[in-house]
Amino acid sequence: MEDVKREILRAVEELFESFARDNVDYERVRWELDYIVYPSIGSYLADGSLTKEEGIEIFEFCERKLRELKLMMDSA
Repeated sequence: MEDVKREILRAVEELFESFARDNVDYERVRWELDYIVYPSIGSYLADGSLTKEEGIEIFEFCERKLRELKLMMDSA
């Protein structure tokens, strides 16, 4: 399970880097998280590939990255 978590975190990190690099607006980032990333994480939770604790850790990571991205966009 740890491998799945590590892969998801790596993919989310790359996703946020591409958002920042491509100047994707905040609302689009939120949409991507709400409709693509979060449901995918939920699927991994449902099939047992992730534990509840790992899911929480990934969701918290996404929210932290989203806040960081918003602060970066607001200060630009």
